[in-house]
Formats: sequence, structure tokens, C-alpha cells
Amino acid sequence: MDFIPYRLSEQLVVNDIYTCFYFEMSNRQHYNGESHDFWELVYVDKGEVNADTQSGYYRLNQGNILIHSPNEYHQLESTGKKAPNLFIVTFRCDNEAMTFFDEHKLFRIGHAEHAVLARLMKESQSSFGLNLYPIIPKENTPFAAEQLFKIYLEQLLILIIRNGPSDKPQAPLLSTTTENQSTHLSKRIIDYIERNLSGKITSDDLSAQFSISKTQMNIQFKRTVGVGINAYVNRLKIERAKTYIREELYNLTEISDLLGYSSLHYFSRAFKNSVGMTPSEYARTIKARNESMS
Repeated sequence: MDFIPYRLSEQLVVNDIYTCFYFEMSNRQHYNGESHDFWELVYVDKGEVNADTQSGYYRLNQGNILIHSPNEYHQLESTGKKAPNLFIVTFRCDNEAMTFFDEHKLFRIGHAEHAVLARLMKESQSSFGLNLYPIIPKENTPFAAEQLFKIYLEQLLILIIRNGPSDKPQAPLLSTTTENQSTHLSKRIIDYIERNLSGKITSDDLSAQFSISKTQMNIQFKRTVGVGINAYVNRLKIERAKTYIREELYNLTEISDLLGYSSLHYFSRAFKNSVGMTPSEYARTIKARNESMS
């Protein structure tokens, strides 16, 4: 018997990217407007940002994706309130399916898209690091990292097109399976941590708060979030500190106090261990970046 192969169709293919980066803006940052002959995807990971485009004026909040068509003028600026963290990819895709984004621009992603986006961002870091332009592949990358990046970007765009534009709120995660129960517990723990970030948060406190053993709590949290509770608290404090610095609402001593550090020295050491520079150096870097954009 002769087998006849079936060639799988591809309705959306991305082969070229121009830039890919994760960018932390201050709450006063302003970009000069631009247009280019390729697509641009902007995802707001944290905070909020305004986008002035040829197709309209948009306020983007955490969880929003905005897609600029080729040759569409666009300009980004901070709102003056919440300092934004943005993930931006510019790429070429000539398939007809992309005409969907000529009409529909702004999207609120759901759980499925967010999971793909997280993998896309991870492969971006594995493949290209922090390179902005030109794209320079990293050495000793994991096997097929660029291919996975391409697959995840295509998957994200396909999911957005499939779901279409909708103003309906996303359905919450179900909590009927063990995995979703872990997710629910982890979300409650994260909410508690965020509300009490200025104090000292211990595993004993959390264990008593959620009536679960420390061992089981840490197992479920790490399985869902990817890091242990102590590592998550430390990372969240540093991310909050970076936001405070970019918003310029507090000095470094006040930030140290707000985040529950015992001293400015300890805060500076923890910040440098995580970011690779002291809080003062980070503030100067943000200031210099703002001045270069003005």
C-alpha cells in the first residue's frame, strides 16, 4: 500500500523578528513616535501605559496586548501613575490572516494566552537575552530555543485571532482539580504577601494563616509559581522597589522602610544581588534613559 502524505497548511508564519525586549519604564517616560514596515506586539506585564496611534488613543493596563500594523504611526508614554513593564516584539508576517489586526488592535488576554506568553518571554530570554537591535543570538542557548520562540509567537497570534475581539470578562480558573486547587492556594498566598509586603513574612505565619503545613504549602506554591515562597517574597520586594524608584515618589530610605528591610544597607545589598547594581545606580540608569528619550 502506498501512503499519500498530507502537507499540513500554515496560515500564519513568522520567520523574521527585528527587536525583542522586556522594558521597565519610569512613570514619566515618553517615547518619540515612530512607524516601520513590520508588525509590533506590545504586552503590558505590569503597570499602565498610554499609546497614541494612527488608529486611536489607547490606555493599556496589565494584561493588555496592543498590536501595531506595518507603517502605522504609534507613540508610547507613561501615564504618570503606575510605572509600566512592557514586553515588545517586532516581526514580519506576510500572511493574509494578519489583516485581522488591521481592524482589531487591543486585547485582554486570558489564561491560555498568558501561559503561551510566559513561555514566549522565557524563550526570548534564552535566545536573545536583553539585546534590542540588532538581534544577536546568545551563545550556548538551549536546544531549538529560537524555534520555540517562533512557535510560541505564532501560537499566541493564532489564539488571539481564534478568540476574536471580546469585551466579556475572562472566566476564572476552575478549582476542581488538584492542580487548580494549588493555583487557587498560591493566588491567595500571593495576595496575602502583596498586602503585607512591608512586614516580615515567614513560612510559619503563612502556614497558620492558610491552615496548611509548611512543607505542603511550599510544595504546592513552588509547583504552581516556579519558585519557593521565600524566593518569591524577595523577588517581589525587589520588583516593587524598582517600581518605586521609577515612580520617584519616595527616596531610597523610605523605600527600604516601606518594604520592611531592617536597614538601607541591607536593602542595597539585596537589591544589588538581584539586579546587579545598587538602587542608586539603577535610579541613575533610569534617569539617563529618560533623558535620552526626551
